[in-house]
Amino acid sequence: MEQVIAINRFRQALIVSIQIDLSTSLLDEFEVTMPARLSEEGVRGVLIDLSGIKTCGCDELVRLLALAKMVEMMGRHCIFVGLRPGLVMGMLDVGIDTSDMVSVSSLEQGMALL
Repeated sequence: MEQVIAINRFRQALIVSIQIDLSTSLLDEFEVTMPARLSEEGVRGVLIDLSGIKTCGCDELVRLLALAKMVEMMGRHCIFVGLRPGLVMGMLDVGIDTSDMVSVSSLEQGMALL
């Protein structure tokens, strides 16, 4: 069975719930699909839910952050949801720049920010 990153729409937000291990091919497909979905009328932002991720490689995190910058450049907001403490510590340990990253603990908080 082919794995994909699901992108669902709820009101004015695209909700991306990542519940599988990220791979290069999954991220390649996601980077193509996301801009097309952002062009839908009325979309104000993207909530990327990482609460299902236990571990993630540095390269995958850097690509997700680059995607968040692309979303912002398209005039939409990108908010990361549900970052686990271990993932945050890993990001800081390897020196990933999180200064532009917006994150909240729940989807409800993310929707309120949009």
